[in-house]
Amino acid sequence: MALMWFGVGFIVGISFFIAHWLHARFELDWRAWGGLALGEVMVLFCIAWSVAAVSEGEPRAASMGLMLFGAPGVAVLALTFRLLVASAARRAED
Repeated sequence: MALMWFGVGFIVGISFFIAHWLHARFELDWRAWGGLALGEVMVLFCIAWSVAAVSEGEPRAASMGLMLFGAPGVAVLALTFRLLVASAARRAED
């Protein structure tokens, strides 16, 4: 279980690094920060839920956690990145 929390902490560090890289590359407004935060929290919760469920011997709960928390988290991150790319393209045209 300690290894899971080490892995989650490592992924949190990587997600902060990616958020800093996006902040340096794009101009982030409140919608982008909110989407990044919500998506990262949902994906991290999905990972923690799934690993904990598998370690307790409940693979069905792990797969439901992947579907209920992981898929919407990835969708929110994809839509946020799409928002960032579209806003950067609009600023480049001006």
